[in-house]
Amino acid sequence: MNDVCSERPFRYTPDTQFASLTPPNFRCYIRDVSNALSRLSDDLALSIRERTILNLIVSDYIREAIPVASEALARRHDLGVSSATIRNDVMDLEQNGFLTRPHPSAGAIPLDKAYRLHVETISVDGPSRLPSEVQSSARQRLNVAERDIDEWRNEAADVLAGLVGNMAIATFPSSDETRIRHIELVSLKDVLGLLIIVLEQAKVRQQLVRFEMPVAPAEMQTISNKLNALLRGMSSREIETKPLELSTAEEDVVGTTVDILREEEASRYNDHFLAGLRNLLSQPEFEDKDSLEVVIRSIEDGSLGRAVLAQAPDGSVIRVVIGRENAGDMLWPLSIVLRRYGIPGEMNGVIGAIGPVRMEYGRTIAGVEFMSALMTDLVETVHA
Repeated sequence: MNDVCSERPFRYTPDTQFASLTPPNFRCYIRDVSNALSRLSDDLALSIRERTILNLIVSDYIREAIPVASEALARRHDLGVSSATIRNDVMDLEQNGFLTRPHPSAGAIPLDKAYRLHVETISVDGPSRLPSEVQSSARQRLNVAERDIDEWRNEAADVLAGLVGNMAIATFPSSDETRIRHIELVSLKDVLGLLIIVLEQAKVRQQLVRFEMPVAPAEMQTISNKLNALLRGMSSREIETKPLELSTAEEDVVGTTVDILREEEASRYNDHFLAGLRNLLSQPEFEDKDSLEVVIRSIEDGSLGRAVLAQAPDGSVIRVVIGRENAGDMLWPLSIVLRRYGIPGEMNGVIGAIGPVRMEYGRTIAGVEFMSALMTDLVETVHA
């Protein structure tokens, strides 16, 4: 059975109107609330010391990429308790699903649940976490790219990959919904026409339309004129909800038009750019040949980028998806940090970072926030 929430991720925000929650979205909302309450219950069950120990284990493991022993934890950090006490707390954390150990005498390895608590408790100060010289260098590179809109996406992803030390992804800025600028219907045969649609940003799409009954060339021109008057500036969603009085031939053209708009909207994430592959593959998690091949293959066929971008948040919030929280097992070895940039509801894109679950979340979140703000400034300047 398909997971509607995975296919069409929904997240509750304070602005959510309950009247707008369709049955699938309402189920997703209930699931999100349930998951949040479950995490809250787990968090409240932890003592202050356990929470401190867990965050230190996560931080040490992110830095060293080796299991964290209780003795090493006691030696590195002044916790005021013995390594035996720490070991007992680690066992409790393991039983509660935060940690795992390869064998009883081994050090601890954080699980997704531990990283989630870590992300929700770390202090992230946004762009101020990045050194001023790093911010200046990034701004300079983006200001140069401003001269060529086509370079925005590539340059932004490349800069972010360098900032976070992992892989980065970016899309072109585009409108939220594809809209019609002009419709032209050209007669080919009495039951066959060529539909030419000019979309926003001067994109042109063509498709054959087969009619049930013969349609004269003059009638096709009349249909073009009528549909231009009715549909210019509209999206597929608006067309589907607008009451229209149409002939059978006009319905055929409108149906094909809606299909074209939907295909265009669905393909907006096909045209993305990934940078920093070498950063990602240098991580110890990808020393295994099989893991390496899966990642490279999914990048080459575009499926990794599409799966990542399908989880992009709405509005200006930042979204962190950790390991098995991802929709689809292809992304389970990875964590992603995503945010939109641009003008909400008008012209926007997505920028984000992709790395192993053992990524440095504080630096990554700060980097994504900073680059999103830079890209937003560029979009606002161009569209002012």
